[in-house]
Amino acid sequence: MINSRYNIIIKIISVVCIASMLLTSCVADVNRAEIVEHVKSEYSGNEFHKADKSAYSVVSKSGLIELLFDKDTTAVAIRDTNSGAIWSSLPEKNVEKDISSYAVEMTLSDGGNKIYKLNSQDNSVAHGNFNYTASVDGISVTYSMALDKETGAKEISKVKDGTIRADITILYTLRDGSFYVNASMNNLHLPNGIFLEDITILNNFGAFEESGAEDYLFVPDGSGAIIKTGVEDSDFTPLSLAVYGEDAAVTDSRNPSSCLIGAFGIKKSDSAFLCIIEKGDAIATINANRNDVASLNNVNATFKITDIYSEDIQASPYKDEITLCYRFLSGKSATYSGMATACRENLIRNSVLSTKTVDASSGNLPMVVSVQGGYKDSERKYHALSSFQQTLSLMTLLKAKGVDNIYLRYNGLYDNANNGNTDDFDEFKNSLGTRKDFNELYSYLNSQKFSLFIDTDVLTYSNSLSGAKGINKKHITDTAVNSFPYSTSSQEFVKIKNLENNVEKILGASEKVNFDGYALNDMGAFLYSDFSGKSFSRTLAQLEIASQISALSTSKLLMIDKGNFYSLRNADIVSNIPVSPVARIESNAYVGIPFVQMLIHGILEYSTAGFNTSNDIKASFLKAVEYGCLPSADWYCTVFNDELDEKYYYDKNINDIVTFYTKANEALKTLRDSRMTSHYKIQDGVYCTEYDNSIKVYINYTDTEVTTNGVIIGPTDCITIS
Repeated sequence: MINSRYNIIIKIISVVCIASMLLTSCVADVNRAEIVEHVKSEYSGNEFHKADKSAYSVVSKSGLIELLFDKDTTAVAIRDTNSGAIWSSLPEKNVEKDISSYAVEMTLSDGGNKIYKLNSQDNSVAHGNFNYTASVDGISVTYSMALDKETGAKEISKVKDGTIRADITILYTLRDGSFYVNASMNNLHLPNGIFLEDITILNNFGAFEESGAEDYLFVPDGSGAIIKTGVEDSDFTPLSLAVYGEDAAVTDSRNPSSCLIGAFGIKKSDSAFLCIIEKGDAIATINANRNDVASLNNVNATFKITDIYSEDIQASPYKDEITLCYRFLSGKSATYSGMATACRENLIRNSVLSTKTVDASSGNLPMVVSVQGGYKDSERKYHALSSFQQTLSLMTLLKAKGVDNIYLRYNGLYDNANNGNTDDFDEFKNSLGTRKDFNELYSYLNSQKFSLFIDTDVLTYSNSLSGAKGINKKHITDTAVNSFPYSTSSQEFVKIKNLENNVEKILGASEKVNFDGYALNDMGAFLYSDFSGKSFSRTLAQLEIASQISALSTSKLLMIDKGNFYSLRNADIVSNIPVSPVARIESNAYVGIPFVQMLIHGILEYSTAGFNTSNDIKASFLKAVEYGCLPSADWYCTVFNDELDEKYYYDKNINDIVTFYTKANEALKTLRDSRMTSHYKIQDGVYCTEYDNSIKVYINYTDTEVTTNGVIIGPTDCITIS
């Protein structure tokens, strides 16, 4: 029955419009109509948007799950036979409010001043314009979506050019105990002149209304976060996270990624699921919302298929697969720790993560020391902050104070003070010292079995005449990526097609220099399209960046900054890994978790920003221990600026840092090659992290002594129990 609260066609006239306001100000020169009309079909009624459990029939079985299908609504569901839980693509009929739920929703454009929203339920199922085919492993459903029944009923080849119509097939299969959802963009059919901007799949899979105290949504914000749906949050607004960060070619954003992996999940009662975006991750945005008058507690993914505001609207549509893999958990495994275990297995199986383990033969925990060689201020004046001799003195001082394992990341060695990505890789700034001084530093590090990483930019460089271009065909410029502690130096992103040549130059020039590894401060933090000449989509850029990271790893160690997951297979260390959410401030209802750390601990090592960069060094130390991070410091060796010196001049806090290094070493040195298996809150301010060798690390952020399970944890302290 048609719901009377919805008009036949809802036309919302947007106030947006100079093209700079449409997707972002970076498209201001693109010729678009100033007024964009959004056209959306009527709500076809609860009979097409709600699920009836009695209508489901079993299509396929694999492991402990069954795939269910309703032939009338095309709803799919998964029954977990271990727990009896049913996860459905449509909410149950007992949900009273009208919720638009669907298998697929598309945003279409005719390239003019209208944008159309079509979804499987209102524009296909309600019209009867769909078909399905069952197989041993699952079922495929083809939706013919149009604004009216007659247009949807025609053969797509007979639909008039420019008419709003889209045909797409969604394939649901079970394999190895997992649920796979696949949409091939090669099988998408549109009339000429119609463009697909984005697509959302299973927007309300597993969504729920009533929430228990321990129910939550998992989102990959920073290190990971859970939205506790049973805890009131009056300030919550719908959340959107661009996987691997915003595209600098399309938006104004130049910030490093705050979403390192394409994964999300839901915990409800004693059951949970995790969804991993196996294909289409580079174009994905993860959306989450809480239960309100127009929404359920839900989390899903939208995929940007075409940048329709490009000067060339057909420049780079995504033509590959979108594949979602759902893993289901129950009982004690139905936690974010269980989700991380399932995710890790998937990433290793798909060769996203390596099967290697950290080499812990050195015994002591490494300390990551980032030293700033030079700095260029806002007037472009170069300041030598840490010469080779000064840095050598710092290393010997740390050794004398008991730090027996160091990863030295040396930054700012070049004239521009920020990067080294040309064939001048070996031409360090003269004011830092002679080549003899540098070799003396390296000889000492080598004799102590310390490792030297040279800070290296590959995606950005200075003084370029022909860098990558955004969708408005203008160069993508940015302030320096390695901004210590801030910078106004202008840089450009390189053309994706030039990456291989740049890497070859680096490899050739670096043969002249004694060092152990590259500290890549941009290749794991930024991902962008390139519309210069032959366009490179984000997906192609992702593949090319991963390929060049592999090339750089052939003869050197790799330290990757931030850690977008496509960059990690050949990495040895991740620097500046987030240890808290980035998109939202933590609260009782929005809680940070070490999800990313649980995926990579034992496979590669990682560190946060230096303890001294925080306003609370001790709290940073405790967080590092809780999350299994290497202790770290960001320093320079010359008195420079009163405001900056308090944090960055090593002599101001070296004793505190060494003290915390010693405590971190005691807590974590036996765990370097171990897998992190669980993390949980014991009480307010007290947490436990467990490892696969039965070791538990307790952390107490409170100022009072705490006893738990017979273990006494001192105030603002940590303890490791075997």
